[in-house]
Amino acid sequence: MKIVKKILVILGWLCLAGFVGFTIYFTYAQMEAVRCQSIVVYINPNSPRFLDEAEITELIEKSGEPIIGHRLSAINTEMLETKLTTFATLTNVEIYRKIDARGWSFSGKLIINVDERTPVLRIKNATEDYYLDREGVKIPVSSKYIERTMIASGTIPDESVKINLLKMTDFVNKDEFWKAQIEQVLILPTGELLLLPQVGDYLIEFGKPDDYELKFRNLKAVYQQGFKNFGWNKYKAISVKYENQVVCTKK
Repeated sequence: MKIVKKILVILGWLCLAGFVGFTIYFTYAQMEAVRCQSIVVYINPNSPRFLDEAEITELIEKSGEPIIGHRLSAINTEMLETKLTTFATLTNVEIYRKIDARGWSFSGKLIINVDERTPVLRIKNATEDYYLDREGVKIPVSSKYIERTMIASGTIPDESVKINLLKMTDFVNKDEFWKAQIEQVLILPTGELLLLPQVGDYLIEFGKPDDYELKFRNLKAVYQQGFKNFGWNKYKAISVKYENQVVCTKK
């Protein structure tokens, strides 16, 4: 009697193991067969909107990789991430598959998370018009979206000027006083800068964009002391391009 009971217990466990194994296999097979039914794009809410969700979805659909209606597990997400990253406006691209289950029914989605690059400066001249982000990556302008940034007219002559110009621009953007004062930058062929203020009819001869913090500190002293006593319109030019000097030229 005890032997029969043991056999029944063993058979019960074997049946349970078989059922669990079959359920796991069936579920795995079902999930492997899940088709992609939609593409869902999430753009960082703090990002600019050079491209919207529909445009990014269209880029994915035109990537050459089978997506909608095809097996979710067969979609090459790494290749899609690489392709999206080639678009200058997009960064931090993350693509993954998601399966939603309702009982024994499964549906598949392709989820795309992206940031869009934030411009800090716009370069605009007779032949070029583009933005630069903090890393110096070029971002094409868009008719759908305009980022309010400092505008630099002219052509950046070399990489060192570009690096220092971006550092200077970042400094201005983070300083409420200078952000309200400086409207535009003229880049001369020598790499020196002329700053156009928003208030007053004068130019600021800045020199090359190195030692920019010291130059702005000296310039701020003129704003706080000289302009306070003599007003904005007494000068036609202010130069901080010489080391530890501020030269004001009267009209």
